[in-house]
Amino acid sequence: MNRHAVNDLVDCSLQRWYRLVAEWRQPVSGTEAGCVSCRDSTFAAFDHSGQWPHDLIHSFVETLDVVTFQLAVSLHEERHCRGEDARSTKPCSGCFSTARATVHACAQRHAQDISDVISECAMPRLAAYIEKSINLALNAATRGEWAS
Repeated sequence: MNRHAVNDLVDCSLQRWYRLVAEWRQPVSGTEAGCVSCRDSTFAAFDHSGQWPHDLIHSFVETLDVVTFQLAVSLHEERHCRGEDARSTKPCSGCFSTARATVHACAQRHAQDISDVISECAMPRLAAYIEKSINLALNAATRGEWAS
């Protein structure tokens, strides 16, 4: 798979993710530390400060994992399956590692855009959601609805 095709694949995948972020409204329930797939993913490192809502980092990791798998299959077919039925093979660890590094490098070139989309679209909504939740809790506490 040539470099332009990889760039297009990552670009299109990130565009879909940007749209998801732009439409995001409030966090879904999750754990503070996130799930195992997010904690173990190198793509989760794009959230340097750990501030992204889990559902957004999770969809980001899933998006780039899908692209990585698609690229790994393509690389494996090119390197190891010439003339064979490549659909029956899974990518080897070498092709998978190369694909992950390639997708990570390509996504890294979009790091500023990724950060901007989170900052401009998700963070203001998250702040409004948190403020609303705090106000509801404070109002309930002052009305005596939360007695210990």
